Amino acid sequence: MKKGTGSLTVISTLLFLCSPASAHHGNSAYDETARVPIKGVITEFVWTNPHSQIYLDVKDSNGRVVHWGVETNSPGILSRAGWTRRSLKPGDEVTIILCPAKNGAPVAYIGSGDPGTKVIFADGRELDFKEKTAP
Repeated sequence: MKKGTGSLTVISTLLFLCSPASAHHGNSAYDETARVPIKGVITEFVWTNPHSQIYLDVKDSNGRVVHWGVETNSPGILSRAGWTRRSLKPGDEVTIILCPAKNGAPVAYIGSGDPGTKVIFADGRELDFKEKTAP
């Protein structure tokens, strides 16, 4: 064995074993004490693990379009709350009650850990995160 190879093996092994522990992150970037409504048009809904994503165009106070990204729960959690991969479609007009980014960026979080966050369609229908029970 070459000199230094043992150390490299140990370091690689430790990094491999420790990576799952640090893989999940918290929501510290978002103001989870605030509930802010934004109104816009869905451009994309990405149904994927570990977090689904909602993208929408929102007009700011000056009438300029701002592209928002909203992180939400995994498809499994969303499914138990009645969502499907077709729940949000490009062109849907919605109001989203969300937890905004602390730094003011046009990103936010909505999800089961934050009561009061939800999606409201123009016709009044709502998508929330309460688990639906079978009849």
